[in-house]
Amino acid sequence: MTVVVLTDCPPRLRGDLSKWLLEINAGVYVGNITSRVRSELWERICENVRHGHATMVYRAANEQKMDFLIHNALWEPVDYDGIKLIRRPSPERVRRKERGSQDLSGFSKAATYKKLGSIADARKRTQAAFYTVVDIETTGLDPMKDMIIEIAALRVENKEPTSQFHRMIKIGMPLSPSITALTGITDDELEGCGVPLEKAISDFVEFVGKDLLVSHHASFDQRFLLIACKDCKLPLLKNSFADTLVIARRKITGVPDYKLETLAKHFSLDADGCHRALRDCYITHGIYSKLNQIS
Repeated sequence: MTVVVLTDCPPRLRGDLSKWLLEINAGVYVGNITSRVRSELWERICENVRHGHATMVYRAANEQKMDFLIHNALWEPVDYDGIKLIRRPSPERVRRKERGSQDLSGFSKAATYKKLGSIADARKRTQAAFYTVVDIETTGLDPMKDMIIEIAALRVENKEPTSQFHRMIKIGMPLSPSITALTGITDDELEGCGVPLEKAISDFVEFVGKDLLVSHHASFDQRFLLIACKDCKLPLLKNSFADTLVIARRKITGVPDYKLETLAKHFSLDADGCHRALRDCYITHGIYSKLNQIS
């Protein structure tokens, strides 16, 4: 069962949702859909809900027996040792959001300068000169049942790539024709070049260290990586993520969608060879660099 709750829902989005779900009240949709349809609907929701809020709750094979996604909300999902919880914003943060600016009233002059410095430092970290771009390819969209087949990372220092990481992963079963068609990855390639998941994830964690991680649709990669760490009995990945999908939605208008290929075309970047992990890291790095040039 999947439940979607929306505010300020555009009519065209309502029509898309009604094809798959039953609207039982204004902005409340329920129904049974596949994980692929659910992911595509969520992407559609995030592209079209500009000013309202969106929440999706669905059944999942985890300890909580459910998972959820949130868009345009002050309440934030956080992972706590494999359990997803919600961080409730402080009243002060809510007031700042309502005012649409950083509120520094009530601080002394010295405290105000310190606070402004902290804000500036945070913005610099968001556009860090040192970060690592990550990408994965998988057998499907559901992290609870699908598997990682390729993982890559690209370390960037002072805006230039300096080193890269790449592993293929043996999964012990044939790939679906649709995944092979999408990625170009074959069963022979995985068998000949692949390593066990434990080896790939261990090497990946060592490579990225504590770097800021940059990814396109970071929540997708992060869920798969967290489950992989847990399955391999490794410490959960605690790195901060910067999501080019989220940043692009905030900074760019007038594009048909926010897919990696679309944004690459928007910025006149070469998107040939996408849907391979290392190539997507280079494309994501280019997009992230372009986004950081937009105020």
